[in-house]
Amino acid sequence: MRGALRDRLASIPQLRLWLQNGQASHDPHILRAYSQDAWPRKLIEYRERGPAVDFPLDLVVWPETVEDVRLLVRNLPEWNAELIPYGAGSGVCGATIPSGADDSRARILLDLKRLRAIRRLDEESLVVEAETGWIGENLERALNERGFTLGHFPSSIYCSSLGGYLAARSAGQLSTKYGKIEDMVLALECVLPDGTSGWTGRAPRSAMGPDWTQLLLGSEGTLAIFTAARLQIHRLPEKRIFLGFAAEQLVQALGFARRLVQDGIRPAALRIYDPQEASLALDSRVLRETGFPGGAALVVVFEGAASLVDAEADTAMAMAESLGLSSLGPMLGEHWWSHRYNVSYRQQLIASHGRMVLDTFEVASTWDKLMDVYGAVKRERPGLGVILAHFSHFYHTGANIYFTMIAHSGLDPSALDRYDSLWSDVMTAALNAGATLSHHHGVGLQKADWIARERPEWLPIFGKVKRAFDPENRFNPGKMGLA
Repeated sequence: MRGALRDRLASIPQLRLWLQNGQASHDPHILRAYSQDAWPRKLIEYRERGPAVDFPLDLVVWPETVEDVRLLVRNLPEWNAELIPYGAGSGVCGATIPSGADDSRARILLDLKRLRAIRRLDEESLVVEAETGWIGENLERALNERGFTLGHFPSSIYCSSLGGYLAARSAGQLSTKYGKIEDMVLALECVLPDGTSGWTGRAPRSAMGPDWTQLLLGSEGTLAIFTAARLQIHRLPEKRIFLGFAAEQLVQALGFARRLVQDGIRPAALRIYDPQEASLALDSRVLRETGFPGGAALVVVFEGAASLVDAEADTAMAMAESLGLSSLGPMLGEHWWSHRYNVSYRQQLIASHGRMVLDTFEVASTWDKLMDVYGAVKRERPGLGVILAHFSHFYHTGANIYFTMIAHSGLDPSALDRYDSLWSDVMTAALNAGATLSHHHGVGLQKADWIARERPEWLPIFGKVKRAFDPENRFNPGKMGLA
């Protein structure tokens, strides 16, 4: 059936024109490559079983203008097609894997990476209007050349896009100072399922009804296609200070972090590694040279105006001393900074080995539940494996815990079954302890069942919103816990 659908699409004059000029492709190798993202479960499936004989996509389109996007969307009903928006494919929850239930429809993937203009940079308001196809690293470099930073540094910055950040409510490594992506957005330019387009807002705050920007952020392409965004930016920091600390007990380290942010001190980066992750994941030479005595390890980075950075660092040092933390000097923070994007590549070395199971999951809670969530997940036993944890995004009212699960499937005949079993155990533990089950990775296919468990009373309402925006269910069907 898919072959017939691809032939039908190729016969449509507009699509035939795009195929001819390189704005579209139905090459089987390209379709296969675009039929997955970085969801670990899917990667394990490919590793264990090999690629599927067929693949669920029929066409990939690379729009070069917003009008290209609008034209495509307007014609979806006539072409009997559904659309999957695509940023850079670095998502880890399966949000761009085609999953619609209607196999009579053609499936078109919309890769937005050719929409990568900086339309305007307002140096007075400190706002940039950027198209969503930008790869994060390239956007940051473009802003740096003009003396600015977005302040958004996910570990996937080299292979993730602005559109993906918006679609999944991404967080960067410096979010404690600069916020998550939803804190940076003034307005979104969207193409809606009827082919119309427009902006969601025009000012930093508004009381002109509900906040449409925040409604659409995190909707993973189910309600609208993001073609541009207006984002707040910052001047490049004058100074950066690195601090390192050790805490005998994890709760002691978390007490320091809570005091710091609740007293109004906002480090650019604040990371706490539990004793197990500190000993297994941090560089042993650096730990040895800093005199790390064991326990939890802390990295604290301040950046900004020089006088303010000095004051914040002095306050943090005094607070740490008063709470019994040991100072490790700048070396641990400096080493983390220079190697902070390495972890994703190291994980693939482990995941490539047969029968290994590896995934990361990032939950969040209020301060009063944080240790309960941590303890509940850590008590789950992955068999021949380990669950590591660090805390990396902090707020006045709570924090994020970033867990890494590494295990061998052992005697289980299926690594996928072992993965599913472990995933269910850790998600159940976190949910029952009071956590939200995604802090910044989104929902996709991986957490489709879990969003219904976490928000059973709200998912039906989101379903009504989806039907109002997209009554024919043509935008990324099967995501966000919806059919």
